[in-house]
Amino acid sequence: MDRALINAFVHQQDIGNRVNGSFTSKALENVVNEVLEKFPGVKLDKEKVKNRMKYIKKGFAACYDIFKNISGIAWNEDLSMWEAHPDVWDDLIKKHPQAAAWRNKPIPNYHNLCLLYGADRATLEEAETAREMRERIRSEQEESRANTIEEIDHMVLNDEVRLEGYDTPPNAEGRKRAKRKVTLVEEVTSVKKSFQIAADAIAKVAAEMVKIQPATDTVKSQEKSPVSKSEIWKLLEELELNAVELHKAYIFLIKNPEMLDGILSCPSSELSERRDLLFEMMK
Repeated sequence: MDRALINAFVHQQDIGNRVNGSFTSKALENVVNEVLEKFPGVKLDKEKVKNRMKYIKKGFAACYDIFKNISGIAWNEDLSMWEAHPDVWDDLIKKHPQAAAWRNKPIPNYHNLCLLYGADRATLEEAETAREMRERIRSEQEESRANTIEEIDHMVLNDEVRLEGYDTPPNAEGRKRAKRKVTLVEEVTSVKKSFQIAADAIAKVAAEMVKIQPATDTVKSQEKSPVSKSEIWKLLEELELNAVELHKAYIFLIKNPEMLDGILSCPSSELSERRDLLFEMMK
């Protein structure tokens, strides 16, 4: 039933019933009907379908996040398992103890789950990176303000400037010197304020880019691909990619038809050159 459920969601995604990463109400209705065709008599509705997929996605995400960038491990499509030399497994489990659960355990429907949620995991990583950048900028702003206050305190302690209640210097030269010192404090404060404004603007643009990115990806995914998805998969298999590279490249090409057209139009017949071209595009 899980396989039928996942296949039904992939079908709804392929026909455009997923908008901005979310399946439409019509898509959920179609999924229920598709599963019931294969399993008549089962009590099933939209809410049960959504809850089951949340559970499946949670398990997939835990697995995907561990294996996505690991070298030395290959995906066995026939067994639906990750395979590697025992030493590679041992090293991986030291870094990620939870990986031990999949050392001898199949991961059903992994390929289709990558199609459904692989791009979501990548988007989540980008959003997290942007969030960290905003936190760094905010921290730098606070440090900048603290430094300004410390500089002014230092100048006051050294009698370089008085911020209030200071006596009028006895001569014109003294007045000029005091004025010059006050002006310096104002300039320092003004410059740092300008940096703070620029940093705030950068953070705002970064936040907007994170909001816009999923919508942009959706537009790209709706462009017509020059070949079918099964043909894309076969093309990538011919390039002799490992399992992780294969999954990432597949998701990349179905979302970027213009890049796929570039691969198909490549005049070179050498597989190594086509593979290098693909990796360069994916950068």
